[in-house]
Amino acid sequence: MPSTPVTDPPQHPTLAAHVRLQKDRASDAHLLLHPEGAIELSQTATAVVRLCDGSRRLSQIVETLAGEYAAPTDSIREDVIDVLRELAERGLIVEAAP
Repeated sequence: MPSTPVTDPPQHPTLAAHVRLQKDRASDAHLLLHPEGAIELSQTATAVVRLCDGSRRLSQIVETLAGEYAAPTDSIREDVIDVLRELAERGLIVEAAP
């Protein structure tokens, strides 16, 4: 899948229409399935993607994960932005329709 540079990640991220999150029964890994294949997600990426339903703002995702992991918000924000930027560049995460 071609990559398009993304400077700012989506503020209301959601999975692209052709993408779905699924847990692989054999490996117990979480995968993003798309027409061109599948991407195995890290634990961090899985935590982020699970919250990308289009109803939450990026800041709400950061706050939720900072609370769940009792981690500094700045550190979580960097991780969330990195994950969203990478997935948006691949066309797997998009800005939710208003």
